[in-house]
Amino acid sequence: MKPRTVNLIQLNVAVLLWGGTAVFAKLIPLPASHITCLRSVVAAVALLAFMAATRTRFLPAQGRHYGMLLLLGLLMCLHWVTYFQALKVSTAAVAILSMQTYPVLTALVEPPVFGERIRKLDVAVAGMVFVGVAVMVPQISLSHATTQGILLGIVSGTFFMCRNLITRKYVREYSSSALMFWQVMVTAVLLAPLVIMKPEGLSAPRTLGLVALLGVAFTALPHTLHSASFRHLSGKTIGILGALLPLYGAITGYLVHGETVEPRTALGGAIILACVLFETVRSVRTR
Repeated sequence: MKPRTVNLIQLNVAVLLWGGTAVFAKLIPLPASHITCLRSVVAAVALLAFMAATRTRFLPAQGRHYGMLLLLGLLMCLHWVTYFQALKVSTAAVAILSMQTYPVLTALVEPPVFGERIRKLDVAVAGMVFVGVAVMVPQISLSHATTQGILLGIVSGTFFMCRNLITRKYVREYSSSALMFWQVMVTAVLLAPLVIMKPEGLSAPRTLGLVALLGVAFTALPHTLHSASFRHLSGKTIGILGALLPLYGAITGYLVHGETVEPRTALGGAIILACVLFETVRSVRTR
């Protein structure tokens, strides 16, 4: 199997697992900062055990890389906190869909960053993804909680885009598991003071079990697969393929929380899916 095909499979599995993140976030009765910190601790332990078993190097090769790893961790922390807060104040569909604006930003920002030419087709496909997202979002007012969810989702997507571009630049120097380990560790350290100040609700066995599942199956594994996909896929391709997340999120939201899918959501999802399939076929044929 070609390396690019392997990366496409890894990416789709990661997005599928991410689709379940929103479901578990709504089941955990904790603030967004607590959920983010605890999932990071669990993910860090799981990744450290994996790297020890596989003898994977995780220490920075150069002293100056500590700054890069700290920046990645900060961006991951901000991305997660804003995303989980969006899930808390609005529906899973709104939070996920608004975050999907990041492929549009990626298509416009990535080429200048890496000295590449901006292609009109990339912008057009990313634009169609944005159209699909816009169609799926219901009518809202500025004072409505849904508005807050959309704004938080867009901010979260922006942080995610920045993290992805930096990951693409350094992923060839470090394994995906090592990169993810540093990000979750930095996130856990940054948010630990908030958890220590307000530890309420942390002793419930069900809550801790959900956090553990969230940290391993829906954090360490998908993010490692996602980081690995940067080896042979561009940020634009990864961002646009990530548009499958609303589809997976809508399905899991319906199965677990009974959230229904409105006709406009189905229409927007169809537009996004068409763009995803087009980008998948085009990325395979161009290599």
